[in-house]
Amino acid sequence: MTRRSLRDRNRAAIAFDPQAPEFERPGESRSRAEPITQEPPKVLQRSPEATKQASAPKRAAKPGKAVKAAAGDTARLGIYLTPEQFENAKAGYLADWTNGGQADTFARWIATAIDTHAARSTKQRADRAEPRGRADARTGFTRSFSIPVDTVARMRAAITADQHAGRWPSDSAWCGEAIALAVDAARTENGGDLPTPPLRLPNRLVR
Repeated sequence: MTRRSLRDRNRAAIAFDPQAPEFERPGESRSRAEPITQEPPKVLQRSPEATKQASAPKRAAKPGKAVKAAAGDTARLGIYLTPEQFENAKAGYLADWTNGGQADTFARWIATAIDTHAARSTKQRADRAEPRGRADARTGFTRSFSIPVDTVARMRAAITADQHAGRWPSDSAWCGEAIALAVDAARTENGGDLPTPPLRLPNRLVR
């Protein structure tokens, strides 16, 4: 028998090494692969209290419940003014601004006049009210102003109080009284006279 060389014996040992890794034959990888099992999806369960709240019908808002107005909200207020009343109001607004007033728009000056009148008592308003009769012909126009809703609410409350005291002024008549008293105060503060207002007031006054 021919003696094998050391090199041949090493090759044979390697070929029959029980620790050597086995190579997969073609087609064996699929058969040996373990089946992949998928876990069923987990279902989140609500607590009985959460389920009850979700299924309960939402309560509708009570009708007629007033919603609190946000700060800065305004409402359009129409006031009937004769040309003389309107010109005096513009002059009073400019006089107040000249003497350090804070109302930098005509609408704010009107709102201040309404607020001041609403703060008076029913007796004070009655004592300062001028008797007015209905004119034979309409000479004025309804002027629209953006007034804070809080001011409008105070005006309504004051008019209601005047009605309980036996006076029944219309909205325009009540506002006309407020404006007339504000003009008188501006005239007194300005030394007894009023400036001549321009045909069109600036949108906003700036010092």
